Amino acid sequence: MTWQFHQLLAMVNLLICLGICWACICRLNSHVCRRFKLARARYTLLLAGALSSGLQPMLWGTWTSVGDTIFSACVLAGLVINVARWYGVVKDAHEL
Repeated sequence: MTWQFHQLLAMVNLLICLGICWACICRLNSHVCRRFKLARARYTLLLAGALSSGLQPMLWGTWTSVGDTIFSACVLAGLVINVARWYGVVKDAHEL
C-alpha cells in the first residue's frame, strides 16, 4: 500500500470513529445510562475503543488497516440501526 492510501484510510477510520464517539457521548447523556451502570459501562467502553482505533496512528504509530475501518463502519452502522430504539419509536411486533 502506498503512503497516500494509508493516510486516506486513517482519515476515513478517524471520521467513522468520531461518529461512534458522538453516538456514545449522546447515549451517555441519556436517562438510561444515568440509571443503569451496565449501559453506562457499555457505552464508555465503546467510546474508549473508538477513540483508540481512530487515533491509532498518533497513539501507537501504527497505520489503520482495511479490516479496522470495516469493523468501525459496522459498529457505526449497528449504532445507527438502533437509533429508533433510543427514542422509543420502535413499535411492538403486533403493531407491525
